[in-house]
Amino acid sequence: MEDEKVYQEANKKVKRKKGFFSHLIAYVCVIGMLYAIMYFEAEGNLLPVIIVALSWGIGVLTHYFKTFGTEHLDIFGISPDWEEKELEKEVEKLKRKRALRERIKEEKDLLDDLERLDLKEMEKRPSDDEFLPEH
Repeated sequence: MEDEKVYQEANKKVKRKKGFFSHLIAYVCVIGMLYAIMYFEAEGNLLPVIIVALSWGIGVLTHYFKTFGTEHLDIFGISPDWEEKELEKEVEKLKRKRALRERIKEEKDLLDDLERLDLKEMEKRPSDDEFLPEH
């Protein structure tokens, strides 16, 4: 039963990859054909080809990411596990911020305690009037 589930999942992935490559081949063929037509028949006006190539290219790129994710982009400097690394960085940053906030609060509490002690000490000291001789 478990093998059947694994097979079904693998089959879905292979079909998604096949669908992507079909999409990519259609893209290349149509853009190539449009380029040839516009180059030879429309006096070299390639703006329509560029517009179609860019807009359809976004769809092909989206299809790629839905099919493969980022696993093959390491040749461009994008690591397949960049998301996990970024998550770890953010967690560490938040931990440091929390620790700093706690340290600031502790320092503030210590300053408050010190001020209270200074006030108590000032209250205990005799005033200058007590040392003056009485007339």
